[in-house]
Amino acid sequence: MDVDSEQAPATDQGLTRAEGLYFEDCGLIIQAESTLFRISRDYLASQSPVFRDMLSLPPPKTADMMDGCPFVQLPDTAKDVTVFLKALMFCDFFEAHPVQVSFAIVIGVFRMSHKYEVDSLRKRALVHICAAYPTTLGEYDRLIASQIKPIWTRSPEEVDSFVLLARELSFDWILPVAFYQICEIVPESHMLSGPYELKDKVRLVTACRILEGSATSNFLQFLWPGEGNVSGCSSPARCREAKFHARQLAEEYRERIPNAFPALPLRIWEVRDWVHVAVCQTCLAFMKREHQLAKQNFWDNLPAMFDLPEWSELEKIKIEAFK
Repeated sequence: MDVDSEQAPATDQGLTRAEGLYFEDCGLIIQAESTLFRISRDYLASQSPVFRDMLSLPPPKTADMMDGCPFVQLPDTAKDVTVFLKALMFCDFFEAHPVQVSFAIVIGVFRMSHKYEVDSLRKRALVHICAAYPTTLGEYDRLIASQIKPIWTRSPEEVDSFVLLARELSFDWILPVAFYQICEIVPESHMLSGPYELKDKVRLVTACRILEGSATSNFLQFLWPGEGNVSGCSSPARCREAKFHARQLAEEYRERIPNAFPALPLRIWEVRDWVHVAVCQTCLAFMKREHQLAKQNFWDNLPAMFDLPEWSELEKIKIEAFK
């Protein structure tokens, strides 16, 4: 759903009325940037303790009025206020996970519901955020398998928004996957010029070098024949040759797209790639186990690559955020 709703004609003051969020029979007018919203004062107070306290204060004699209504000017963006009010007022606008909601809506609703203490919306947005930035490999694999829009097709701006949100609110459990995504989809020039803190820029550039080099090479060891044959292998020579061939294909894939979407460990070898491994069933089962162990080992060490706490500590921070 597009958060940029159409707006009504401009007022004499150069302001515009938010289409669908300006109710003539309601008694509170809110301005955010150049957009006006007219909603129920009582309803907003019932949903937000912050607005309740703000609106319960007796207005000073010099209080601003507009069209006979109390007038409040907010420092928030019109886009954030729009998605926040729509989430409050229209039940089908911001549905619970697993319904997919755009990143812009999730971030806007979370930022506003956190600021104005609308706990139900804040927790609903948190569930969407946790689903987009998992803390276990199983959750990550399910996310990749279930997404219509693959995780690596997110725009740099979308990932930037979540990194800034995580840093703003100390949601560090988001960062391992967010930083990993940056290394996958963001050019190095954007890493250096983007809105990240200097220490995060250093982390990103350093980690990207490791991810594109030794981390991926080590990860692909399950495609290496090793010193001996797999116990029970029915055709050792053919299986060794097939493993070499599969490793060669993986390495060629790495070299072919380094400047577009680097083939980092969690995407260098996918389910469909097993069709390229013409080994016996015994070797295939062994290689799949080794691949899964390599993925788990990589995942376990992912936070450390970005100088972040281990997953168990990040999990505690996530649990605390829901309280």
